[in-house]
Amino acid sequence: MSAVGNIDTSGISMLEEVKKIIDRRGIKLALANPGGEVMKKLNKSKFIETIGQEWIFLTVGEAVGACNYMLHTCKPNLASSDDLKKYSSSV
Repeated sequence: MSAVGNIDTSGISMLEEVKKIIDRRGIKLALANPGGEVMKKLNKSKFIETIGQEWIFLTVGEAVGACNYMLHTCKPNLASSDDLKKYSSSV
């Protein structure tokens, strides 16, 4: 986000919509290198609380490294036995 020098309410609303969509898909949103003015506005709008401070990184490299670490060390959410029964009966 280093190219983004400022953000307005419509930009923040768009980020909130993106966050809702990717949450439904089980994906995490990470921000890399947001500028100072952008951070002030994201903080004021409580968007940082929404995504979590731990998902904001100073560089793209740090963001990629953290995501790679999470991808390889966290266990995926296993489907419940009911979901597995539904899947196996439909196959």
